[in-house]
Amino acid sequence: MSDFNATKYKNEFNKESYDRASINFPKGQKAIIEAHWKAKGYKSLNAYVNDLIAQDMKRTEEKQGIHIQNSNGVVIGGNNNNGIVISDIKGNVNM
Repeated sequence: MSDFNATKYKNEFNKESYDRASINFPKGQKAIIEAHWKAKGYKSLNAYVNDLIAQDMKRTEEKQGIHIQNSNGVVIGGNNNNGIVISDIKGNVNM
């Protein structure tokens, strides 16, 4: 017989692979929210929440772009996924 414990293996894998978060809803809202994500075709609340967060982060990135400035004043960033723009503090731009 094997001493393999599937539950222990899954728990260890999840602990190493995922960060955990907890969500609280007002009393009575859980069932309403569950009906909503199921009606939208999601397999779980986790999938629904992860998708909402990814969509929100994408919208924010598209609006603001990502800009990083190093100690030499070089700015690297992109906007609306149109590629990377590199400029210096004087406004000289390379694309």
